[in-house]
Amino acid sequence: MKKNIYFIVAVLLLGVGACKKGSFLDAKQPSDLNEESTFTDSVRTIAFLTRSYVDVGFNFDANRWEGGGHPVLADEAIPVRFTGPQNDAILMASGALSASSTNVAKQVQVLNNWKTPWENIRRTNVFLLNVGRSPLSERLKKQLKAEARFLRAWYYFQLVKVYGGVPLIGDATYTATDNIDLPRSNYGDCVDYIVKECEAAAADLPSFSEQPQQDYGRITKGACMGLKSRMLLYAASPLFNGGGIANDAALKNIAGYATADPERWSKAAQAAKDIISSGSYTLMEDNVTRMGYGFYNVFLKRYNNEYLFAAMKAPNREYENNLLPTSRTGSGKSSAPTQQLVDAFGMENGLPITDPASGYNANDPYVKRDPRFGNSIIYNGSRFFLASSNAMVAVNTFVGSSPDGPAATGPISIPGYYWRKMMIEDGSGNTERCYPLIRYAEILLNYAEALNEYQGPIAEVYNTLIQVRKRAGILPGLNSNYGLKSGITKDEMRLVIQNERRVELALEEHRVWDVRRWKIAEVTDNVMLKGMKITKTGNNFSYEVIDIKPHAFRPAFYLFPIPESEIAKSPKLLQNPGW
Repeated sequence: MKKNIYFIVAVLLLGVGACKKGSFLDAKQPSDLNEESTFTDSVRTIAFLTRSYVDVGFNFDANRWEGGGHPVLADEAIPVRFTGPQNDAILMASGALSASSTNVAKQVQVLNNWKTPWENIRRTNVFLLNVGRSPLSERLKKQLKAEARFLRAWYYFQLVKVYGGVPLIGDATYTATDNIDLPRSNYGDCVDYIVKECEAAAADLPSFSEQPQQDYGRITKGACMGLKSRMLLYAASPLFNGGGIANDAALKNIAGYATADPERWSKAAQAAKDIISSGSYTLMEDNVTRMGYGFYNVFLKRYNNEYLFAAMKAPNREYENNLLPTSRTGSGKSSAPTQQLVDAFGMENGLPITDPASGYNANDPYVKRDPRFGNSIIYNGSRFFLASSNAMVAVNTFVGSSPDGPAATGPISIPGYYWRKMMIEDGSGNTERCYPLIRYAEILLNYAEALNEYQGPIAEVYNTLIQVRKRAGILPGLNSNYGLKSGITKDEMRLVIQNERRVELALEEHRVWDVRRWKIAEVTDNVMLKGMKITKTGNNFSYEVIDIKPHAFRPAFYLFPIPESEIAKSPKLLQNPGW
């Protein structure tokens, strides 16, 4: 949007791949292009729009936040073996950033919270302005315009969830020489804009079943409905629904809605219900291969009907190289799960480990757990493919076990766990993994949350949660409630749903925003991050929960600061509260 967001016409595909050779995401990279040559050629016109697809999953980069990735911004994970000077992730975790510091400038300009969405909003506007003169058929132009409108809405959402209201620039395509000084739009206007763009785009796009498989990865009607569901859920949540942190009258309607309205929960519930009722999507279920295997396997299946929207990736080992333990080709540079996350996983009977009836044994803490635990996290004794043995071999994380456990002497900085979710576990080749930006399990959880907030824990809330838990491999129990207790209150159900999102959607870039929109980050993120010290004596193990790294949060961080460098260029951009 700013002067530094200049017209980028070169099409950079950056390794984007599709599910089949010859699909639209396999377009060749042109060079030496200008606006005229781009939009008078059909292939180049499509390639220009494809460039806006490249960044849709930029938050999933495991090397963001200087090697920690998004999980380290909440209580999901800590940076593995981080020994360098204070970096952006550490400063954020300690609450030490300021809007004018060089760290914030680096955070925004390099790590792209502000820059990447605005660049792509401009790209989509350039496309919408010029696609009409391309030689494409009118039918294809209509579809591509709809894709562009969704992508524009997607990038606006990336801004709104981080900053609150931002300037709505419509179809404007500013140049590097324009003097731009636009005020921030009200939060409600941004929500309405995103929702309306999703609805308009959906009308001109195919459903999942109508889309040819070779086009998988392009926007569908379901992606539009999914973004609408998420936007309305955020808008109904406490941080934005009248519970904002702004005291300044000029910011109250920018940081969120100034007053609460319970009907916003009704709109959020209906948006999720519309997707469920469409019948286009389903949970991938397989409790035969092993309990919860469908939950594990869906993340390794490029083509599946649980994903409403995914960031396409060429076959790769990005997550394996960054997140697996050293013995399994991991670099040890990214994040590892905290004990807090581990403890959030209940037991196979669906009860939390704090429930005396759950059967949890602190002296043998990994047995009979919610199958999502073993399918998401590598713990001491987990079996995982070892290339040197060409077999599934136990990973050791106890003290003194080299190279994956902590050293026998000195402070322990490794929590005793590694990520398993999204990683290929039985080989050393590349995965077909795509990043799950919106998937059906989230929609079910959106519906359960919004419905509980609006009507309380009615039967439909239970039934929706049961679908997620059944696929996870949790046992039905005598009452077939999959561990859900009958007759609980709305407040109790809220906690159940929040925890369900925490374990189901771990490592999917939800937790950092969920705790903010629920306005609980002051509790969840003001903690000492914990790990497990495991000591081996003979053939026996002892377990001790220990402190690993402090994590802090101050109220200002419910919304991120707009860089002072941007405000200096556009004084009408009011800064967020507390910065």
